[in-house]
Amino acid sequence: MGGAPLSVQIRQADEVELWLMLGVLVLVAVIGFYLGFRRLWLARVIEDAPTARIRSAPQGYVELVGEAKAMAGEPIVAPLSKTSCCWYRYSIESKRGGEWRTVRKQTSDGLFLVADETGECVVDPDGAEVTPGTKRVWYGDGDEPITVVMPPRGAEGVQLGPVVMRSSGAMFTSTHRYTEELIVPGDPLYALGEFKTLDDIDHHQSRSEMTAAILREWKRERRRLMDRFDHNRDGVLDASEWEGARLLAAQEAARDHAEQLAHQHVHTLRRPQAKDRPFLLSTLPQFRLVRRYRWEAFGGFVLFLAAGGLLTWISTLRLW
Repeated sequence: MGGAPLSVQIRQADEVELWLMLGVLVLVAVIGFYLGFRRLWLARVIEDAPTARIRSAPQGYVELVGEAKAMAGEPIVAPLSKTSCCWYRYSIESKRGGEWRTVRKQTSDGLFLVADETGECVVDPDGAEVTPGTKRVWYGDGDEPITVVMPPRGAEGVQLGPVVMRSSGAMFTSTHRYTEELIVPGDPLYALGEFKTLDDIDHHQSRSEMTAAILREWKRERRRLMDRFDHNRDGVLDASEWEGARLLAAQEAARDHAEQLAHQHVHTLRRPQAKDRPFLLSTLPQFRLVRRYRWEAFGGFVLFLAAGGLLTWISTLRLW
C-alpha cells in the first residue's frame, strides 16, 4: 500500500490484518484501563491508611513508616553486586538480534526488619509490590551472576575475573545487561500490610517460618549451599545432607527468634490474606509513592482512551 494515507490503507487491508489490528488495540485498551484503575486504587488505599507506631499498632491491616534493617544471622547478599542488603531484585539480559532478552531474574524473599522509634517489626516480603529507591544498570559480556561485580565509578573496561565490566557507555557493544534493585539497611521504608504480634501459641510457627525463609535463601545461592552441605561432593544433596541443612537452618532461626524474644514481642508484617488489600513496600516517602501511582494511573487512562479512539475510528472506516 506504499505511502497511501492511513485511512486508505485501513480500508484496503484484508480481514486478517484488520482483525489482528483490532485485537491488538483491544488488548492495549484493556491493559490501559486495568493499569489506570489499579494505580488509582492503590493511591487511594495509601491516602486512607492511617500510620501506626510499631509498639502500639493494632492487629490487622496497618501502615508503618520507618527504616529498613537487616536481621541477625545469615546476611542477604545481592547476587550481582555482592552488596549486603535487606531485599534485592535483579535481571540479566542478553542481546539477541538487536533486542534484549531476559536470561535470568530473581527476587529476594528473605526476612528483614522495619524499625521506628518505638520498636522493630519483621517483614516477610513474599508477595509484596516493592518500589525500591536504588536501581543500578550496567553492561558486560557474561551471564554468570557469581562473576558479575559492580565496577568502581569510571572503571571503563576493568577486567574482573572472566568478565569484563563496562560502563553504560558500552551498551551498544556489550552482549549482556545487568539490572539490580536494592533496599539496603538504613533506607527509609514505607510498608502497608498485615500486622501481627506473635503470642506464645505463634512462637513455634514463627520459628518454622524463619527456618523456611533461611532455607529459601540458601537454595537461591546453590553453589554456596552445595559447598556447605554436599559432603560427598556428588553434586546432589541426598536426604541426610538436606536434613543437616534443615537442622542448621532451624538452629539459626531459633537463635534469631530467641534474640528477638529477649528484647520485645515479635511483630510481623506480611501479605494480607484478603486479596482486595495490597501489600506494599517502598523506599519512597508516602506522598511521592501516591504521586507516582497517580501519574501511572493517568498514563493508563491515556493509553485506554488512545487505543479506544483508534479502535472506534478503524471500526467506523470499515463498518460504516
